[in-house]
Amino acid sequence: MASIVFNINDIKSLIDHHIAILERFNMANEAPFALIYFPVKNGAAGGEIFKRILRKTDALFIDGEHYIAMLVGTDWNGGVDLLSGIQEFLDERPADVIVTYPDDGTDAKSLMSKLQDTISDSYQIELKALRTDSPAPLFEI
Repeated sequence: MASIVFNINDIKSLIDHHIAILERFNMANEAPFALIYFPVKNGAAGGEIFKRILRKTDALFIDGEHYIAMLVGTDWNGGVDLLSGIQEFLDERPADVIVTYPDDGTDAKSLMSKLQDTISDSYQIELKALRTDSPAPLFEI
């Protein structure tokens, strides 16, 4: 199995799209998903490993050494299990940098904001891609 790698700038769109599908089929409360963050030093070499171990249904967003995975059909416990395994593999200190839908937010903006808060608390960094205060687009279609 191999996850799909998306452009980090598409994270909001993909989250909103996935939530819309869940709502369309009345599964919003039955099909959680988790967003996890982990840093990978020497990210280019490590990236291939994570593309291969994550499922086809998982989305991976890579921004340099910053990795965010969207784990479809995964609740908080499943996300913590995977994240702790990744952190152990990377020999990183454990940090529960995870948010889940719908518990931590019901739209992309709230989930991204909560994830950024959790990243800030654990790593004292801000990821530009998770900023939700960007201006509105010039054109609405």
